Amino acid sequence: MAIPLPHGSSKGYLYAFIAAICGGAYPTLSKLILQQAGPLQVAGPGFLLSGLMLLPFNTREVPSGKSLKFVVLFGALGAALGPTLYQLGLNSTTAVNASLLANGEVLFTSIIAFSFLGERLGRRQLAMGLLIIAGIVTVSTNLDLSGVQFATGLEGNLLVLGATLCWSIENNLLISATRRFGAVLITKYRNIIGGSLVIAVVFVLGEGFGYTPFGLLCLVLLALSLASTSYFAIVALAEIGAIRAILAFSTTTIFGAVFALVVLGEQITPYQLLGGALILLGVYSLQRAERRPQDEGKHLVSQ
Repeated sequence: MAIPLPHGSSKGYLYAFIAAICGGAYPTLSKLILQQAGPLQVAGPGFLLSGLMLLPFNTREVPSGKSLKFVVLFGALGAALGPTLYQLGLNSTTAVNASLLANGEVLFTSIIAFSFLGERLGRRQLAMGLLIIAGIVTVSTNLDLSGVQFATGLEGNLLVLGATLCWSIENNLLISATRRFGAVLITKYRNIIGGSLVIAVVFVLGEGFGYTPFGLLCLVLLALSLASTSYFAIVALAEIGAIRAILAFSTTTIFGAVFALVVLGEQITPYQLLGGALILLGVYSLQRAERRPQDEGKHLVSQ
């Protein structure tokens, strides 16, 4: 079964937006499962099951030769090491620190794409990118920086930053690999390999797995969220490049707050609503600022 992929920058933003909606459910579902299992017991089975869910698609395509090297790298880097570092760091630092430092993915992805891949944004697009980042910080901190203590829990802070660096490197490498081998092949085997590695770590640590029926249901939904998020995010990277994709995907912050409100009963403050509005405005304006074919000689906004 093949998944048709329409082309065009507008479709790339749409894919990033869909990935953000699916990704917004991840923190809420994780919290529900964490009530009965540890962080690695959530990440490992979640990624493995998400990859298995994609096996019915493009069944004739299997990793071989160069594609095998890529999926092993992405599995180890983005679906195993990154989530493991993040979860370990989260347990050793404050929630506010983790929320702020997680935004390092936007910064690192943009720096790598700018320095090594030659991606560029025009002045107006750059301004919209800064607006998006301002919105992310507003939503994640509620403009309450009293809990920011970077000197406290330094080890945890470094682990969170390490996780965002892993994902940032992967984001940029995924572009070329996805265009060569396809998003389905990369996504499903990346998640299967990454999830299997994390599960192996759990066994090495001598820990077990124990879920209630409700926990298993949440795990299945979590895997579905991961499968959709990974697939559409990877397609978006190939369609519009790393900088634009990561900025558009940042709307996941908004959907994460909405899911937390509906499912967990967590409150959304006026500051968070303001931050969400800034993110949406920034992403909408960023997409609108993309040059049209007839303007290619007039504006520097290409990758």
